[in-house]
Amino acid sequence: MNVEWTKDILLIWRIARKTHSGGLSAEERGALAEEFGVSEQVVLRYERARTVYDLSIAQKRWRQAKWETILRMTEGGRTFEEEKFPDELEATLERLRDAEPENEITRELRDARDAIRVELGLPPVPTEDDS
Repeated sequence: MNVEWTKDILLIWRIARKTHSGGLSAEERGALAEEFGVSEQVVLRYERARTVYDLSIAQKRWRQAKWETILRMTEGGRTFEEEKFPDELEATLERLRDAEPENEITRELRDARDAIRVELGLPPVPTEDDS
């Protein structure tokens, strides 16, 4: 799969990676904001939204997806095929994410992402409601 790494995706990926390893220091936050040409406030907003999302939703979904994938791959006595696991897991995660109802946490994460995009001169990501 070929993914276009736009500036917003790169910044969000860098923030998310740091939230998984303890968060950003004020200096790191400032450096990221300067590197990407956005305000420290939008970096902090996304960092906070991502942390809340990870702690309250993403970790539980990850565990659920791993177990569902393993069970589905071994149902009926089938042999677990390790090389297929990443693709099967990704499909399960996508299905769970798509089935997840919008709530205050997911809205704030989306709004924080869109705030980054706006500061980069990009439009917000369209939602299904925009269709």
